[in-house]
Formats: sequence, structure tokens, C-alpha cells
Amino acid sequence: MKETLENVMLMGLGAMVMTSEKAKDLKEELLQKGEEAYKQGQALNEELKHNIKEKMKDNITVTVEKADLTKEELADKINELSEEDKKEILKLLKANKKKDA
Repeated sequence: MKETLENVMLMGLGAMVMTSEKAKDLKEELLQKGEEAYKQGQALNEELKHNIKEKMKDNITVTVEKADLTKEELADKINELSEEDKKEILKLLKANKKKDA
């Protein structure tokens, strides 16, 4: 009976050690999966931002080319834009000015 009790205690101790090891392995695996998912999310986010900027450039160019606005109406439309969009338009205008020169 003493031997059986000792075996039960050793099995319990073994189970605790094994559980600890498995928990450590699981933690490392979860961390790795989380890091991978985070990196993929960042890459997808950057790609999405790039695609949105490209679409915005296309839409702004098309809108300006097709619009039949007076200078005042165009100025009003420009004032409605965000600062980032205004800077982008200014860059495009400067680039076009250099091409014409």
C-alpha cells in the first residue's frame, strides 16, 4: 500500500510537471501565432492604405478633369478638402509645373 501511495504521489507530481511544460509550450505557440497575425495585419493595413491613396488620386484627377467649375467654385471645393489632400494636390501641381517648364 505504501508503494501504491508513493506511485500516486509521483504520478501527481509528474502530472504537474507535464502540465507546466505543456502550458509553457502552449504559451510560446500562442505568442508566435499572435506575432504572426499582428505582422500580417500590419502588412494588410499598409496595403489597404496604399490602395486607398491610389484610388483617391485617381478619383481626384478624374473629378478635376471632368469638372466644369469656375475658379471660385474650384477654390471652394479645395477648401473642403483635408490638409493631407491639399498637400497631395499641391505636390501634383508642382510636378506638372516642372513638366511644363
